[in-house]
Amino acid sequence: AEAISYFIDTEIRTDRWTFTPGVRVEDIDMERLDYSTADPSRLQGPTRVRRNAVSVVISGLGALYDLNENWKLLAGIHKGFNPPAPGSSASEEDSINLELGTRFTNNEASFEAIYFLNDYDNLVGTVTSSTGGGGQIGDQFDGGEVTVQGLELSGGLTGTVGGMSLPLQMQYTWTTEAEFRSGFESDFDPWGDVLAGDELPYLPEHQLRVSAGLQSQQWAADLSAAYVGRMRATAGQGPIEPADAIDAHVVWDVIARWQVSDRVATYVKVDNLFDEVYVASRRPAGLRPGLERTAYVGVILAL
Repeated sequence: AEAISYFIDTEIRTDRWTFTPGVRVEDIDMERLDYSTADPSRLQGPTRVRRNAVSVVISGLGALYDLNENWKLLAGIHKGFNPPAPGSSASEEDSINLELGTRFTNNEASFEAIYFLNDYDNLVGTVTSSTGGGGQIGDQFDGGEVTVQGLELSGGLTGTVGGMSLPLQMQYTWTTEAEFRSGFESDFDPWGDVLAGDELPYLPEHQLRVSAGLQSQQWAADLSAAYVGRMRATAGQGPIEPADAIDAHVVWDVIARWQVSDRVATYVKVDNLFDEVYVASRRPAGLRPGLERTAYVGVILAL
């Protein structure tokens, strides 16, 4: 792909208001060469060449209002865009994304609450080797109008214990709606034949992450837990059938860092600390487990 992008943005401040409007223009040319598996050396050249060209204008506006030194109100509206793949029969993915919220900060704590709305004129599904979906890898399918909305909460608090800092953090996403607004027939396996009101697959209603750490000038350690709520593997509505469900699960991670010198640091990281066994996906080709306990040891050198 070759893309040329032109953009302009600015920041406008007046009294307690800050506005950040911007616009971007993109010209994208894409080409895909398909080769036969019977010709691994590619001496015979591509069996098919697919091309696509698209031009788009993408705009957005953010606004921030200072209530006082600590509290702010924020809002934003932006256009979302994803170009179709070379030779794809699907249309481009197009959406309007809105956010409204508030933010609090001081020296010890921070908090943010944001309502979000993603209004898709057309959602596009793409076949990949990890998701499956029918057809060949790279094939795309139109999903039509989709609405995704919800609430995001995040916060942090830093205390002290024995002369060391104790940072606590939390991020929570509550997706109150994630639905197709129209019905259609699709060869894309995760969607299938869709009815208006069907929920999107692989999008849980609840997601939560919490972490706690200890930090000194020379070392730091962080323990975190990530919760992913129950979700469906195929578009649908009503109670999730057991054969189509990805059950809720919690995964713990830990990382410890040691500053050996001004230029050298080491770390130990363990993902899925308690070796939780859980289902991450049901496609392609059946159940897929999540990552088992995995440890990393590393050295960071600042030159």
